[in-house]
Amino acid sequence: MQSPINIVIVDDHRLYRKGLTELIHMLDKNFTVIAAFDHGQQLIENLHNLNDEPHLVVMDVDMPVMNGFQTLQVLQAKNITTPVLMVTMINDENALIKAVKLGARGFLSKEIEPKELSEAIYAILTIGYHFTESLTGRLVNHIQNESQEGQLNAREMAFIKLCCSELTYQEIAHEMHLSPKTIDGYRAKLFERFQIKSRVGLVMLAFKKGWVESD
Repeated sequence: MQSPINIVIVDDHRLYRKGLTELIHMLDKNFTVIAAFDHGQQLIENLHNLNDEPHLVVMDVDMPVMNGFQTLQVLQAKNITTPVLMVTMINDENALIKAVKLGARGFLSKEIEPKELSEAIYAILTIGYHFTESLTGRLVNHIQNESQEGQLNAREMAFIKLCCSELTYQEIAHEMHLSPKTIDGYRAKLFERFQIKSRVGLVMLAFKKGWVESD
């Protein structure tokens, strides 16, 4: 007989916690929920006091007192290596990236089919991680974009900085000693690379990434 897989649930909605506990027990006879907590602080305070060692933490993101991201940070700081599967209603690329950077081993929507939860648990415990095809694609895009940012050449960076001024595209071409057609090429290439649709979007991205400094 296979050893039990001990799971801890962290979610502030008690009804959801109860339902998730029952679902996990129904999904696989080897799954057992050994504890459930309202928020991350409770998890941190009690994790080492459990009667059985947890193999996986299933945790929400949006919680009071200590949310999922804050909890991941504390787990990292304390070198606690119990894998964490985030299960949340938040379906946002930035949240995914943040969770991964903070050490989450999986990220699922609460709207998934039960079977996928079971698959995610086994995947994390066998290969170390689980992300849906959609989320994996978005994660790859983010990594590629970060890599592309590091490949901005001097001309592109100069163009971006001038876009943050009051100069028109024609005046930018004059300032850079380039033709308006070449400037249009820079603009189109950068818009496509960073998936933005306007000069305003490029300016906002430049300030966000620290390529230029606000006055």
